[in-house]
Amino acid sequence: MMNKTIHKWRLMASFFCLAIPQAFATQSTDSTDISSNAANTPPVAEVATPNIGFKPFEASYQIFRSGKKHGEAKRYLKYDGEGYELGYSSKISWLIFKDERKERSQFVIEQGRIKPTHYLMQRSGTGPSRHYELSLDWEQKQLKVEKAQTIKKVVWNDQWLDLLSFHGQIVLDLQQGKTDFVYDVLNRHGDNRTYKYKVGAEEWLSLPYGKVKALRIERYGQAPDKQVYAWLAPELDYVLVRLWQSEDDVEQFDVQLSEYHPK
Repeated sequence: MMNKTIHKWRLMASFFCLAIPQAFATQSTDSTDISSNAANTPPVAEVATPNIGFKPFEASYQIFRSGKKHGEAKRYLKYDGEGYELGYSSKISWLIFKDERKERSQFVIEQGRIKPTHYLMQRSGTGPSRHYELSLDWEQKQLKVEKAQTIKKVVWNDQWLDLLSFHGQIVLDLQQGKTDFVYDVLNRHGDNRTYKYKVGAEEWLSLPYGKVKALRIERYGQAPDKQVYAWLAPELDYVLVRLWQSEDDVEQFDVQLSEYHPK
């Protein structure tokens, strides 16, 4: 039982990869009963937003499970004049389990669409260390994988995103008034996966950062025993302010914003 629980925590430690990512519901709710809120979400109307684009930031988070704090994380977005880098780092400790991660995605934007060029994730702590790396050459249409950067034989897909850059694509799509998103996402081994999300409701959240109004984004099309919800705050440039996941009706983690600094 202990090994099974630690395995689930190891999977969730890279929590920003599981979900995220101008439409508003007419009724705002508090975030205390997540399952019932999602089930009773009213229809959402699309509303276009004039200001489209990214603003660099740094953000800090606290990681909870069953109401107890078990770790902290940081997230950032920066721009170097040519492209963007979105990344995060996290430290989690629970009983004998420890997990530290660093992850980043480098990408450019063309015609409202993100084109990732490099993805890296490094993990250390309890159990084996991990190193995952992807490089995408859009001119040669080549995908290189793993630490050795071996060319992977694949059918090239111009819609590919990686496990972090698709979060940015959700922001761009929200700014354009979209409420349903389907993405082709490369996993850490360079295999294609389909991710589906939709806008739920607009809610007020009480977080370590303070009280924030945010849009709830729901992942769908996956196993019914797993629920993933993310909240993005339009007033904070659509930064991720909360992420919650349950599996087999048991809360796995609750990640909440504690600090936000636009750059």
